[in-house]
Amino acid sequence: MKRKLLLILFSLFIAFNINSQGWGEIQKIVPDDRALGDEFGYAVALQGNYAFINARHKGTVASDGGGVYFFKQDVNDVWNQEQLITHSSPRQFDQFGNSIAIDGDYLIVGCLNQDYDENENNYINDAPGAAYIFEKDGSGNWIQAQKLVGTDRTSLDVFGDAVDISGDYAVVSAPWEDEDENDTNTLNQAGSAFIFERDGGGVWQRVQKIVASDREANVAFGDKAVAIDGNYIAIGAFRESKDVSGNNILGSAGAVYVFERNGAGVWNETQKIVASDREFGEWFGASVTMEGNTLIVGASQEYATGNTRAQYGAFYVFERDANGVWNEIQKVRPDYLEHASKFGHSIDLDGNRLVVGAYLMDVGGVGDAGVSFVYEKDGTGTWSLVSTIYDPNANNSDYFGFDVALSGDFAIVGAYPEDEDQDGLNFLQSAGSVFVFDANEPNTLPGLNTLSDFDNSFSTIFKAYPNPTKGELIIDLNQYYEEVNVSVYNTLGLHLLDSNYHGDQLIHLNLDVPLGSYYIKVTTANTSSVLKIIKQ
Repeated sequence: MKRKLLLILFSLFIAFNINSQGWGEIQKIVPDDRALGDEFGYAVALQGNYAFINARHKGTVASDGGGVYFFKQDVNDVWNQEQLITHSSPRQFDQFGNSIAIDGDYLIVGCLNQDYDENENNYINDAPGAAYIFEKDGSGNWIQAQKLVGTDRTSLDVFGDAVDISGDYAVVSAPWEDEDENDTNTLNQAGSAFIFERDGGGVWQRVQKIVASDREANVAFGDKAVAIDGNYIAIGAFRESKDVSGNNILGSAGAVYVFERNGAGVWNETQKIVASDREFGEWFGASVTMEGNTLIVGASQEYATGNTRAQYGAFYVFERDANGVWNEIQKVRPDYLEHASKFGHSIDLDGNRLVVGAYLMDVGGVGDAGVSFVYEKDGTGTWSLVSTIYDPNANNSDYFGFDVALSGDFAIVGAYPEDEDQDGLNFLQSAGSVFVFDANEPNTLPGLNTLSDFDNSFSTIFKAYPNPTKGELIIDLNQYYEEVNVSVYNTLGLHLLDSNYHGDQLIHLNLDVPLGSYYIKVTTANTSSVLKIIKQ
């Protein structure tokens, strides 16, 4: 029996110390001119040693106009601010930079509240939207090359809500736009996306408007979710309710639409994708990222089958086969998420690595602090968790992981409501920050103190905080139990403490043990959880 317990605890020790493999934090970034309410980190993009970070309420030129900061990594792996990017005619409430994407020497920036056309004429009130292309010049500065708008501009199109760029093509969503690809057949907020191609003269031409083949009102095709790679575009529609056959209505189960460019340069919808286990309200398609033959789809409200009370989130992996069909091969979520963590709200893929944000996940007793997760694909094609990253100094509602970006050995994670500077000082409410992580830096963060072992209804989550602790520990059972047993073991499996409780939800436990790591097993009549705790 003891041998079995040792094996179990050793397995848990390995699982919960996965952070030791890497992805340690190397820098916290804030802008030189950080200001109250700027929300730096709302959107992020990363390519090599270039990072682009939005502050959507930046007011340097126009109040609430927004800006994008360009940071460059030096030879010592320090990220330094190089440029504050704004567009040529900033105006109040633009929120320039609400979406960002980078490919090579071209940067595309969404500006969903912009009210003027590409020539700064034809004012339309209330967010028809725009996007801007910037090109890197010979001095390494990013210069505005062009302003992009949709075809049939109207109020609340929010063109620029999501953007992406690949080679000579860019895609921009307008999720609240009402008309089809021919600017007819009005359906309220059915949504659309526009494709732009860079011609031989370097001009980005609007070449096509795309919509879902089964478009419906209020689906908001492209809401926060577009991806382009080569000849393929993926558009998320998390409010979509029908399956691939147009049947089995499940409100906001979600879908993703894939378009392929043919030999004539026309983009055609080739597949509608839904989750194999689709259910009501799971928001499949809340985020998308693609590269080569791999498509990753976030479902930020996914829940255990049959239980809408536990919306943890998940991501789904699809691979394109030799016939061009995208097939679901894996569904992934960590086994210690909490209800409403929003895991999968943000995702980014680079080669065999993936970073996923869960911006509403608690860290210890800190509500909605946010957590992100790094995955790698092994030789068998399976994606496995390799590191869990978060801000150990987080405050409530920092939203760490609201947006994430990944390139090579580096990941950046936005926390736009965060209040402190790079030294954890100089409080400015919602000034925002971004954290940089390095795959080759050891991750010294303690294992998360919320590990979820669920009963058959997947409705019970135990938490323990503070963790690390100096001795006094609170265990939150999430509901009242008539009988609860709490046992404490060291890392060798030796049983140290044992206590029984009656009719409690919050258990106050005094860890009268030496400094170090311990496992606490909490057992009720129908479930048990093992929590790793550090006493320091």
